[in-house]
Amino acid sequence: MPEPSVAEKPERLRRLPWTGPDGSAEYAAPADGVEQFADRTEEHIIRMARNDAAYALTMAERPGVSRADLCLLVRKLAGAVNDVSGVAELRGERLSEPIYGPAARAFEEALRGALRQH
Repeated sequence: MPEPSVAEKPERLRRLPWTGPDGSAEYAAPADGVEQFADRTEEHIIRMARNDAAYALTMAERPGVSRADLCLLVRKLAGAVNDVSGVAELRGERLSEPIYGPAARAFEEALRGALRQH
């Protein structure tokens, strides 16, 4: 059977970095116009996690920090790790799309080669 043309291929849906009101995953087609907003949301999640990590390191160095403050900080960091792992999953889903496969494999091979040199 011949390969379908680009016009016949179904459009892939992107899972978004937020959920619907009922907590279920939300998806959008590239033509929906939410791609840039979703990208910015993912970038914001990563930036906030980095800020939380920097704040945690600062707080850990303070001699007078209380156990309650540290517990609150651990909960905040756990949330940040969870959020960033969600972004990693989303990006992994997109990298596994057929159009990115060859580039992702080439990047992986180059990275592995560079790591072997060190």
